[in-house]
Amino acid sequence: MEKAKSILFHSWYVLKSLDARIYHIILDVAVFSSVITLAAGAVLRFPASSLWSAGGILLYLIVLQFITMRYPRFADACRVMLVLGINLVLFPAALFTCGGIYSGIILFCLCGLFLCAILIHGRAGFVVFALSLAVMSASLILSVRYPQFVQPMTERQHLGHMVLSLILTAIALFSVAVLIIHSYYVERAQNEALLEKLRDLSVIDALTGLYNRRELFRRLEILYNPAEPDLLGRYILMFDVDDFKRINDTYGHSFGDAVLASVSGVLRENVHAENEELFSRYGGEEFVGVITVDSMDAAFARGDDIRRRISELRWNDLPEVRISISGGVIACAEHPNLTQAMHDVDCLLYRAKAAGKNRLAGAAEAACP
Repeated sequence: MEKAKSILFHSWYVLKSLDARIYHIILDVAVFSSVITLAAGAVLRFPASSLWSAGGILLYLIVLQFITMRYPRFADACRVMLVLGINLVLFPAALFTCGGIYSGIILFCLCGLFLCAILIHGRAGFVVFALSLAVMSASLILSVRYPQFVQPMTERQHLGHMVLSLILTAIALFSVAVLIIHSYYVERAQNEALLEKLRDLSVIDALTGLYNRRELFRRLEILYNPAEPDLLGRYILMFDVDDFKRINDTYGHSFGDAVLASVSGVLRENVHAENEELFSRYGGEEFVGVITVDSMDAAFARGDDIRRRISELRWNDLPEVRISISGGVIACAEHPNLTQAMHDVDCLLYRAKAAGKNRLAGAAEAACP
């Protein structure tokens, strides 16, 4: 029972492609319209041939639905068969069984022509549209020239059929349009989320969650734009985990990765994104940040606070482990050349290491050569 239910009913949004969702939306709306047509025809006492015609269309749609759900590899063929079967056989035949040109089948024919553009793409869609239009036009002409082959209806039946066709056509087109537009927006949102994820993968370091070196320099090049440099109040911090090779050699690379992730967590907590600040993994165990503060003293205080927080990190598996970082800080406004700025802050970092590690070197240090 559950298997049969899964074949006959399918959530549109579990389907992978927009084309597949559109096809099933159209098929479901068509099945619903056919059921209503059949039920209303019985209530309004349409001719038996009209009811048989509606039943034939409903059966054809259900068969296509079953084949598509049971054998997904035939989905593309079923899409084509839906358009060809309805436009070239079922609707033209219905024209003769439902009162000819005075029935509402002409409105359904318009829906069939609409399907050519929605379900069949490229040159094939134009070919099927032209063929469908020719067959439907020929059917109209033949129904007028050979009225003896047309199932007659009373005036009341004609009116009922026309009103019913108008209502169902309007509802079907409106429903299909709304659902397709909604599916399009869902698809677009998914694509945008995927593009955002891909963009993040291209600029974010996988281990630390910080920006990578490439994104750092892209931001710095914007900051150091020769035409409009934006250096006032901007400071560059560079940190390096002290004795990181020893950590890796003693406790293993997995723990080394955990150390880098923890250090990165502290750096992320100290970024004020609203001020266009950032921290990045510069390479290995080295990190670079760009912060916005009022003075060198404030920049030094921010950097030293980060250093202190990192020295307080602990790990449950290895509570005895202590780590520290050394770093340097420069004012971008005092280093208007990006290459020289990166050289100078790197020089200050190594001066901090040479002075005993676990410290920050800044403006008070001797100038770098």
